[in-house]
Amino acid sequence: MLWLAAMLPLVLAASVAAAATAVPTGERVTPPDMDAPARLRSGVVVGLSLGAGVAGASGYPNASSQIGDPAYYSASGFMTGSSGSLFVMGALADYLNFGIWFGSGSFRNGDWRSSGGGGGLRVEAFPLIALYPRLAGLGLLGQFGIGGANLVSSNPAHPEASGVQSFLASGAFYEWSFGKLFGGHFGVGPSLDYEVIWSRPFERNGLLAGARIVFYGGP
Repeated sequence: MLWLAAMLPLVLAASVAAAATAVPTGERVTPPDMDAPARLRSGVVVGLSLGAGVAGASGYPNASSQIGDPAYYSASGFMTGSSGSLFVMGALADYLNFGIWFGSGSFRNGDWRSSGGGGGLRVEAFPLIALYPRLAGLGLLGQFGIGGANLVSSNPAHPEASGVQSFLASGAFYEWSFGKLFGGHFGVGPSLDYEVIWSRPFERNGLLAGARIVFYGGP
């Protein structure tokens, strides 16, 4: 009977809590905001992001005997080019999209060119929906993944830098909703991204301005 005596205070506390939160019959319960039905974004999200800007790359050939040797070091200086990502996500709430992405980019100047691609996870958050609804379309993004990239010179005397890299990108965008199709709608707007590709032998950094277009499968 000792276990029953120990449980009795818990049972009484639960009964008191239930009575305190009980809702009279016929009175409607208002769900918390986080559980409210989506108003702006829902369903499957399929999108494309394209940008153009500047980047710089440097590093060594992907060979352990050459990494760290100044004789094999290459650096591009500023290059111009473009980058794009295709992503498939789910709109988990009005304020959060999450899924996967695949992308590639290419940059060059008079002496160097760099190309690469990869894939991984993507998250988009809309932090001002509750705080300032007029900016409900302002979003922040993060991309994480892995892939490959290189740096090649037009001068054969300069060694190529390459490797298997980690991909990281962060940025901001704005989204305007328009149109309706198959029960869903489109969103479009400008974006600004900062991309980093890095590994032990090679690194590339880029700043890109562009546009993002998506289709939401739900209303």
